[in-house]
Amino acid sequence: MPPDDLRKIRITEVAVHHLRGKLKERFGWSLNWTWERFATLVQVKTDAGIEGWGDGGFGGALLLQHPELVIGRSPFEVEAIFDAIRQPPPPQGRTGSSSCGGLDVAIWDVIGKALDQPVAKLLGRIYRSRVQPYCTALYRKDWPDLAAGLAAEATAWKARGYRAIKMKTGFGPEIDLEIVRSVRRAIGDDLPLAIDSNCAYDAGTAAALGRKLEPFHPLWWEEPILAADLKGYSRLRQACAIPLAGGETLVTDELIIDYIQPRLVDIVQPDIEHVGFTGGRRLSQLAWLNHVRLIPHNWGTALRTASELHWAATIPPIAEGLYSPPVMFEFDRTEHPFRDAVIEETIDLEDDGLIGVPSGPGIGVRVVQDEVERFRTSLHVIS
Repeated sequence: MPPDDLRKIRITEVAVHHLRGKLKERFGWSLNWTWERFATLVQVKTDAGIEGWGDGGFGGALLLQHPELVIGRSPFEVEAIFDAIRQPPPPQGRTGSSSCGGLDVAIWDVIGKALDQPVAKLLGRIYRSRVQPYCTALYRKDWPDLAAGLAAEATAWKARGYRAIKMKTGFGPEIDLEIVRSVRRAIGDDLPLAIDSNCAYDAGTAAALGRKLEPFHPLWWEEPILAADLKGYSRLRQACAIPLAGGETLVTDELIIDYIQPRLVDIVQPDIEHVGFTGGRRLSQLAWLNHVRLIPHNWGTALRTASELHWAATIPPIAEGLYSPPVMFEFDRTEHPFRDAVIEETIDLEDDGLIGVPSGPGIGVRVVQDEVERFRTSLHVIS
């Protein structure tokens, strides 16, 4: 668009689509079982006819009560909008971080389309055009033999060509030892294997279990304890040789203050659902400066996957050597009735185990409105 037209673009509407779909087979983790999948898709419309989409938070009650924080503003004010939609900090406090990641992604999608540029190119330096995923699967299912079922599934994902796999744990120390041993034996020692306990343990139990898990060389141990147990993570860093990871449910300010600056964990795992591109860009730089690896969490639709690929393209490598640990992102492979259906493009593993970053304008994918409506349970329009 001509520069004069770009200056005149205004946001006219935000549509929030809530989706739900039933599973054919339930699966579980340390906290729960599920029989369905959910998503919140955010659609931003402008008076120029350009629309943007994101998967994640939209600002909630704050935006519903104050639509003027977005409606009527230029999409190029995206960072100001991100900071305007934040919960107020306590008196004389600073933290109160925004949790409107889906809205933020949708606005960046508008900007990219208006400029005819991929979002990755607008976020900063592009370090890679193809990103290594790690396969998230290996949840608990109704198998008669959990260890055997997980081992068989892990073998199948290895055969698909994944360079790293993550499995669920947190079912009790003895069961965890049994299933990790079984999966490691099935896939061999050459394939990196991460484990995720979803906050199942207290720090003391985790410390004892971690020492027993060390011989299986986990790539990292994700959320062995509650995210808020900061002293517990400090204790685990001293007691356990397995790299610690976490932060998927936290917003930008919490991740910076509690996780990155004190180097609480080895790997920080923010989700674009909460932090958006704006928060993600800030986290990328601060994690790099504080020598903390950043590997985005991803538990959403293919729309979110496309967004996280753009973000991952711009995350600096943690080290300068030829064999620096790869920048990865999470690639959820569990059953999902509408994850891939909501966009026209197919995002999948390529022959060499990498995934290409979508190269079109914005986040580079086209939303299938019919599929969004098919799985939609409610729609909120803010104008």
